Amino acid sequence: MGILPRLRYLLESDPTAALDGCVISILIAIARHSPTCANAIMKCQRLLETVVHRFTVKDNMEIYPPKIKSVTLLGVLARSDRRICLEFIKNGVFQKMTCHLYQFTSSLDHWVKSGLENCKFSSALMVEQLHFWKICIQHGYCVSYFSDIFPSLCLWLNPPTLKKLVDKSVLGEFASISAEAYLVLKALATRLPNFVSQMHQSNQIQEHAGDDMEVWRWSHVGPMVDSAVKWIVLMGDLHSGNNHVLHDSSVTSLLWVHSAVMSMLAEVLTRMVPDDSVSQTESGWLLPWLPEFVPRVGLEIIKNKFLGFSDAIDTKFGTGLAGDGSFVERLCHLRQQNDYETSLASVCCLHGIFQTITTIDNLIQLVDKGVQNSQNYSLSREEEILKDGIFNCSFVELRSVQNIFMKLVTSEWQFVQSSETFGRGGPAPGVGVGWGVSGGGYWSATVLLAQADAGLIIDLLETFQFTSAYDIPGDEDVSSAVQIINSSLAASLIAGPRERAVVDKAFKVLVNVPILKCLDCCIRHFVHLNSSVKMFGWEYKEEDYLLFSKMLTSHFVNRWLLVKKKSKAIDSLSCSTNKTFTKSNGALDTIYEEMDTSNSVQDCTSLVVEWAHQRLPLPVNWFLSPISTLCNSKHAGLRKSSNLENLMQNPGDLLEVAKAGLFFLLGIEAMSSFLPTGAPSPVHSVPVVWKLHCLSVMLLVGMGLIVEDKSRDVFEALQDLYGAVLDKARLRSAEMTLEKNTNLLSEPSNNNILEFLRFQSEIHDSYSTFIETLVEQFSAISYGDLIYGRQVAIYLHRCVEAPVRLAAWNALTNARVLELLPPLESCFGEAEGYLEPKEDNDDILEVYVKSWTSGALDRAASRGTVAYTLVLHHLSYFVFHSSTGDKLLLRNKLVRSLLRDFSLKQQHKVMMLNLIQYTEPATSQLSNVKVGSPSERSIENRFEVLTEACERNSSLLNEVKKLKSLVQDGLS
Repeated sequence: MGILPRLRYLLESDPTAALDGCVISILIAIARHSPTCANAIMKCQRLLETVVHRFTVKDNMEIYPPKIKSVTLLGVLARSDRRICLEFIKNGVFQKMTCHLYQFTSSLDHWVKSGLENCKFSSALMVEQLHFWKICIQHGYCVSYFSDIFPSLCLWLNPPTLKKLVDKSVLGEFASISAEAYLVLKALATRLPNFVSQMHQSNQIQEHAGDDMEVWRWSHVGPMVDSAVKWIVLMGDLHSGNNHVLHDSSVTSLLWVHSAVMSMLAEVLTRMVPDDSVSQTESGWLLPWLPEFVPRVGLEIIKNKFLGFSDAIDTKFGTGLAGDGSFVERLCHLRQQNDYETSLASVCCLHGIFQTITTIDNLIQLVDKGVQNSQNYSLSREEEILKDGIFNCSFVELRSVQNIFMKLVTSEWQFVQSSETFGRGGPAPGVGVGWGVSGGGYWSATVLLAQADAGLIIDLLETFQFTSAYDIPGDEDVSSAVQIINSSLAASLIAGPRERAVVDKAFKVLVNVPILKCLDCCIRHFVHLNSSVKMFGWEYKEEDYLLFSKMLTSHFVNRWLLVKKKSKAIDSLSCSTNKTFTKSNGALDTIYEEMDTSNSVQDCTSLVVEWAHQRLPLPVNWFLSPISTLCNSKHAGLRKSSNLENLMQNPGDLLEVAKAGLFFLLGIEAMSSFLPTGAPSPVHSVPVVWKLHCLSVMLLVGMGLIVEDKSRDVFEALQDLYGAVLDKARLRSAEMTLEKNTNLLSEPSNNNILEFLRFQSEIHDSYSTFIETLVEQFSAISYGDLIYGRQVAIYLHRCVEAPVRLAAWNALTNARVLELLPPLESCFGEAEGYLEPKEDNDDILEVYVKSWTSGALDRAASRGTVAYTLVLHHLSYFVFHSSTGDKLLLRNKLVRSLLRDFSLKQQHKVMMLNLIQYTEPATSQLSNVKVGSPSERSIENRFEVLTEACERNSSLLNEVKKLKSLVQDGLS
């Protein structure tokens, strides 16, 4: 017998209330797990019938905890699938489980006198029943039930006598019902037909809109708005007259009600904004009139001091309760308190107020201006503000709100990223509620508050963005844009699968043309301040910004906001990093596994957002996607299985996306360098190993990117920038290693801690195959191009982990292209990073000698490339300075190989002489490394080492004598 039949048996055995509640709680947890589990509960014979029967069999109006949980269970099931919801309605389950909603409570006194316990139980039950009804409305059902239920809701929709509720300690219970009732009204508002469309098409309101989806009546809206306005007046009175109430523990309950009220009003007003199906009239306006409640709501917001309309704001805005501040300022103060629920309610209030005033402004602007100006009325101050726009008149205060939330969001994105401790299979059990996660999981108060902040700041930035369109950004504009970009990047990292719209808006803010212009200014200022980066001899034009905006918007939306859907071509590829990819694919499994998306997502019948097949929350390095996920074929850079619309049609589009991605990447890198010291930066948090890898991926597309002058200069600038980042990180690692060794009073240990460019460990286990493909492209099409060569040479850097350095050297040797690498002084990053610490990996030292003896290094030696310099530097130190103990056998083996090669290939005479006479350059000379001339005593010591390594082999000793003679001749 499975778990569900066992639970059904317990329910059928007439358990105690405590056991009953436990069983229902288990069923709720199972139903919430997944749609599959919800369906299993639905299919279990007699299980739901038993739950409903136990709800109705005993005193129907009596309330006890298992009844409340039973309604919760049905709500969870209904949310999981529209068909389940419809089945509940057709079978009469919905009507039975929501019978208490029809109970008319005559007065507040009557409810309060029923007793504290009854108030708590009735409140909890009504909240769950209203929530159940809201779910049905969201599916498009039960809208017509409003007329029957509305009379019993009137008590809860109107503001109560607060003192009476506070005295009886039931304000929280009343507020919970009121808040949920207004959320039901918000759901009903989403079922309203568009006001303007209806006005243009017909005065008749249809009851149904096809597919059994019910429509709400506009005639019902007026009384609901009247009730909502009373709450606005109440909150204004509390704010201006009874400030002590806002210090109460009851403040949070009132804020939740007000949040629901403002959300409902915002939704109603949004349904009045003309949609795309309505066109302007010949006179240029869309609305000949507005319902009376639209300006009324705006006037009440103004009259009740929700906003300040001063041109000057105190620098301490939102930091205290003192003074005659606005309600918005009070909410900003409450948001910054330590109580999570009060903070969350404050943010939701602010968001609702902002959405309401911006929608009212839009509607006022759409009204027939001829009607407005037909008579000369004397307008009051409030009416003048409404006419000029609430947003415009409160611009300074809202800008202060924006500044507060930009700081909050940029400090919160790490909370979400620290929770991402799971792989692509989804979160491990308990991660959501914070098991083993610092700061809490995805459903913790910390993350929910961060997501609320992100939603508000993105709406603020989007609105300010449109009112701050500048053609030539000045210093103040650029400074403001730096904060906007950083907070938008942070907000995009906070949003989860439910906040898809937030991420979409964040993308549009980030790639809007004015922001791109500011990024260009940041780039030029950054280049001017950094002498190591070459100045650009060209400028971007307006059409370049427009193209970048178009391509990046299309790419980011398709790449990150479409639901993942594997195609048959990809199903054969494992998501696991344990499988290697073939060279013909040219890119890593971790990159192209997520490329397949569906252009059209099937209509979802569930209100639940599942974690599977989601790309949100975004990885911290999401902005690298234009240059890291576009190349999946070493020949064309395209996968045949890709379905990304409007973006991946041909290699030309691919190239434009990559160019835009290069510009955007350099722009946000430059922008991040101008952030205040200590300011959290999503850009800086991405490991440089990923950024370097992405630059390499771009070269697999071909030479198109680095042939075009602008993108070539941008690519080179990024190389120089990451070279500087690499040098700083290398110095920090060296200092940490030295400090550790000093503290432990030990000899310097292995330098593996300095190998922080872990391409194989962090990007893919089979990174060596990627290296082979990159080198193959380098040898086939680069013709020794300097930019391409610099990118390949970075894999020989000493901060790269040994297996990758070994793979890179082998690939270059096998392809016979060591000579195509640039000289050391032309590589990006300081020369010391390639030369220090000295090489101590046996395998790499052996392949150095193998390349020498095979002739693969000959042309590199004649051209003085970085490859030859590395061989001289590391072999010289290993052979002549560090070969002791267990390394002695390897030293002798390598020396004998070099001497045998010298005896057979006289053309290697110069190379051998250079090795013997090589002098390690001083630190100050590392930027221009050349073969030096050691002292005569040092030369003598080196020949002693060579002689010792011959192990009395007469033929090799003769070669040592020849070398010694050649050196002496050269010194004389």
